[in-house]
Amino acid sequence: MRVAMLTYSTRPRGGVVHALKLAERLRALGIDITVYSLARMDDSPSSAGYFRSVSVPYEIFQYEWHPDLITRLERMIESYSANLPKDMDIYHAQDCVGGTALAHMRAKGEVSAPIFRTIHHVDDFAEPRLFEFEKRAVAHADYRFVVSRYWQRVLMDEYGYDSIISYNGIDVSDFSSLPKRKAVAPTILFVGGLEPRKGLEYLVHALEHVVDELPDARLIAVAKTGFRGTDEVGWFKALSERLGIAEHIEFRESVSQEKLLEYYSECDVLVLPSKTEGWGLALMEAMVCGKPVVASRVGGIPELVRDRVDGILVDAGDVRGLANAIVQLLRDPGLRAKMGSAGANRAQEFSWDSTARVVLDAYEKALVKSENTRS
Repeated sequence: MRVAMLTYSTRPRGGVVHALKLAERLRALGIDITVYSLARMDDSPSSAGYFRSVSVPYEIFQYEWHPDLITRLERMIESYSANLPKDMDIYHAQDCVGGTALAHMRAKGEVSAPIFRTIHHVDDFAEPRLFEFEKRAVAHADYRFVVSRYWQRVLMDEYGYDSIISYNGIDVSDFSSLPKRKAVAPTILFVGGLEPRKGLEYLVHALEHVVDELPDARLIAVAKTGFRGTDEVGWFKALSERLGIAEHIEFRESVSQEKLLEYYSECDVLVLPSKTEGWGLALMEAMVCGKPVVASRVGGIPELVRDRVDGILVDAGDVRGLANAIVQLLRDPGLRAKMGSAGANRAQEFSWDSTARVVLDAYEKALVKSENTRS
């Protein structure tokens, strides 16, 4: 079985992490799998490759960046369409870019193999062209995976599609070398993209209230540029300056995995204030490191984080509730230790090995169905 796994980026986005881990586990199960990704033509040579070493074959296709998002998407799709092999047994896209490219190739008669799509979440874009692009990308698949029961319900109720749950997993060995570090000041950690759905704006506003209670509190925001590619970091820095808390926030746009482990080690709490979320890999990573979490009660998050057990859940956009939860944990080391221990056990219930077996079973059934249809 020859499988093509598509993920639009090489950076540590949730879908990229999912694609690489899943591909590595499938390869361990004997599957001939190659990962195909995209990178800007103007990326420096030092940024070539993925954010970490990869133990599966891969190819990275280049595309020419354009400031208009729709034009950029079209160029990314064109790069996939021009370069992807046409003779694989299974195609599996982790995002709407790869899914749309495969649909175009299918329409031109270039591929006939089963097309799978993992839907991590569905963005409610305000821009009509983006919203239609997202909807079409959901439709353009023969089989669909989702990463939580919540998104399985959404896909059926709002789109009428069946789907298979393939949870995100955690690889405990990735965190076995966690350095023993402790920050001097109360430390909040955010790890995620800068796109609006991640809700970092809520956390910045909440920090204003946290600092009123704990004047030495600080926020480390490992915040990756979103898909739009605009100067989002500059916007957040300006916001923190307007609120008078700029000296309490440290923005880090890109860090090594080793540095990220240091941040997980030294933080007191990880916060993910998303407006919508597929699952929340950063939550799982913090939990396996023994850290309590504060997160929005949205998407698949309540399936992972048990409120008042592994962390504290608040309503999305509730700035005061977010601040109160953070202050409660920062002031209570006993509660942090209790929730951190419970969360570490909870996170280890989700393994990439289990996910790979679910995915492989779906692949095998699709191939049997495809063979029966042809015969």
